[in-house]
Amino acid sequence: MNVRVGLTVVVAVLLVGMGPIAAASGPTAVDQDQSTPFSLQQDQLDADEIRMDVTLRENGTAEWTLEFWVRLDDEESTTAFESLEEDIQNDPDSHTQSFADRMDETVVAASDTTGREMSAEGYSVTTERQSFAREYGVVRYTFHWHGFGAVDGDEIHAGDAIEGIYIDDGTRLLVAWPEDYELQSATPDPDEEREHAVIWRGGETDFIAGEPQVVITAGSGPNATIIAGAAVVALGLGAVGVWWYRTRDPTADRPAGGDENSGTESGAAPAASAETATTTASSTTDESAASSGTEPAEMELLSNEEQVLRLVRDNGGRMKQQTVVEELGWTDAKTSKVVSGLREEGDLESFRLGRENVLSLPDADDEVTAETME
Repeated sequence: MNVRVGLTVVVAVLLVGMGPIAAASGPTAVDQDQSTPFSLQQDQLDADEIRMDVTLRENGTAEWTLEFWVRLDDEESTTAFESLEEDIQNDPDSHTQSFADRMDETVVAASDTTGREMSAEGYSVTTERQSFAREYGVVRYTFHWHGFGAVDGDEIHAGDAIEGIYIDDGTRLLVAWPEDYELQSATPDPDEEREHAVIWRGGETDFIAGEPQVVITAGSGPNATIIAGAAVVALGLGAVGVWWYRTRDPTADRPAGGDENSGTESGAAPAASAETATTTASSTTDESAASSGTEPAEMELLSNEEQVLRLVRDNGGRMKQQTVVEELGWTDAKTSKVVSGLREEGDLESFRLGRENVLSLPDADDEVTAETME
C-alpha cells in the first residue's frame, strides 16, 4: 500500500510526553496536531511501510531497529531516495544526531513514567535497496535502549516504556526475545506469533492503556531433583553389576563336557565374534554421533552469509525467506540485511511467490510453484 503524502519520507520518532507515551508512526500523521507526545521528523521521502523491531536481552536492554521502506516505482521516488541515500552516506552523523536527540528525550520521559532507570546509546543509520518483486529503498536506524524491559528474577516484562503507542496501517511492531526464554503472555493478542517473537500490525491492532505488554521467562533447564535421581539410579545399577560379577559361578561360562582347554578353544571364535560385533557397533554409534553433531558445529563456524547459502543449498537451492528467519532464529531485519548483501554479490537471487519472498541460488532449477515450496 502506497501512503505517500507530498513525497516526503516520514521518519517517526518517539518524543517526550507526560503520562503514557503515545505515537503516530506513519505518513498519515503528517497533518496531525504536533502538540501530542509524539512528533514527526520529515526528511525527503515518504515511507510505504515502517517496521519497528525490538529484540530483548537478558539484562532488560532492547536492541531497536526502525526501518522505513520506500517503494521505488517511478523516477521521482527513485531520484528522491538516491538523494537521501547520498546525504546519509556523506554525513551520517547529522542524521543520526537528530534522531538520537529526540530518542534521548523519549527515553527520559519513559524513565520518568515507569520509575525505571533508562538510557540509550549506539545510534546508527544505514540505507540499502531490497528487491521483492519490486524495488524498495530502505532507511534503517538502530540503537540500544537500556532498561527498556523490567527484569524480575527469571522474568522480563516489556512494553510499559511505549504504553499506548499508535501504529497505523503499513506499520508493524515486532518484539523478540532470546532463544533460552519462553513467552508467558502477550497483551493484546499478537497478530502473528513466531517461535521467539510476536508481531502486531497497524490497522489490525490498537493499543490501549497497559498495552503492549510482553512477559517472558528464562527456560527451565533439567530439574535438579531429576538429575540427582538419575545419578542414584546409575550408581545403583553399577553396584548391582559389581555384585553380579563377584558372585557369579565361574563354571557357568564353560561349555558342557570337554576339558578346560577344549572349552577355551571352542569358545574362542564366538568370543572373538562377540568382541568384533561390539567394536563394530561401538564404531557405528560413534560415527553416527559424530555425524549428527557435525552440522550444528559447522554452522557455528560459518559467517552469516555462509549460513544462509548453506541453508538454501541444503533445501534444494530454493526456500522461503521466512523459513530462513525461523531456522536461524534471526530477526527479519537481520535476515533482510544479509540477503541483500548476498544478492548484491550475485550469490543469491530472490523473487515473489504469492505473498512470500523466495530465495534461490543462481544455478537452481527455474521452475517453481507454490506446491514445490511447501
